[in-house]
Amino acid sequence: MICNPVLNDCTSSSDPTGYTNNVLSTVVSLFFIVGIIYFFWHLIFAGYHLIGADGDPKKFEQAKNEMTYSVLGIFVIFSIFAIMKLVGTVLGIAGLESLTITWPHL
Repeated sequence: MICNPVLNDCTSSSDPTGYTNNVLSTVVSLFFIVGIIYFFWHLIFAGYHLIGADGDPKKFEQAKNEMTYSVLGIFVIFSIFAIMKLVGTVLGIAGLESLTITWPHL
């Protein structure tokens, strides 16, 4: 019996596919959570830089670009998630087909 507290799951060692799917789902979820936190971090600082531009067109353009890039980044993150689910559905890969973003909890 394999027990992993990160996965909140005890999977039989005779079911390596189920365990691998759980690990894959957990790793992908962690990457998405880190990406979302990174997005909010940059969005907040882009707003801060926008406020601090003080009418300077160059600083305003830089802050606007930073905000645009953060929104594009979150779009790319969720596009990758959608593409992974699509590939899992088309190719019948169970680990990608049932991929979900799970939020950590205690």
